[in-house]
Amino acid sequence: MITLYKYTHHSRAETVVWALTELGLEYEVKELDAYKFEQKSPEFLAINPFGKIPAITHNGKHFTESLAIIEYLNELHPDHPLTPNREDDDFAEKNYKLRQVISFGMIEIESYIWILTKIKVLGNYESWPEGTAENCVASINKALPIACDWLEGENYIAGDSFTLADIYYHHLFSWLKTLGIQLPEQTKAYVKGLSARENFPRK
Repeated sequence: MITLYKYTHHSRAETVVWALTELGLEYEVKELDAYKFEQKSPEFLAINPFGKIPAITHNGKHFTESLAIIEYLNELHPDHPLTPNREDDDFAEKNYKLRQVISFGMIEIESYIWILTKIKVLGNYESWPEGTAENCVASINKALPIACDWLEGENYIAGDSFTLADIYYHHLFSWLKTLGIQLPEQTKAYVKGLSARENFPRK
């Protein structure tokens, strides 16, 4: 049995819930209340010394970092349905595209989202130089057109099928929306389409 540790509120852990559901893997959930600092308890720090969500335990081992976790989960499935088909002649190219898209999101979008979140949501705990928030928004807006190009005429962001990248980018775009950043119409339609999937987590 896979045990998923997640917050009581929405977080990166929802990407793991989505992957688990898409893959049809059995799991249980243990929720931690961040406002009570349950993620800093000795019990959870033994699972993730950084005291961050999400984390999973499986076969007596601990796994952390949401993207690494969902890739691990995909490897547990005999067909690896959330990555390109290894039997395809152009597997190397398709796999590169998947990694490229995810890497771009991590570096050019999520890094700025996280700083912006710290400024807007955790402003009472950290001090940032004046203009940092505006620079983050500018960097994000510079990156969004590239993501839109990948979606041109496509339902999925890294190719012709639903992959780990779609789970990740749904999370990124939804996060941007909560921060009040205006999304291009193309990304709004993309998020709406993914949200209609049967296995999309609705809680």
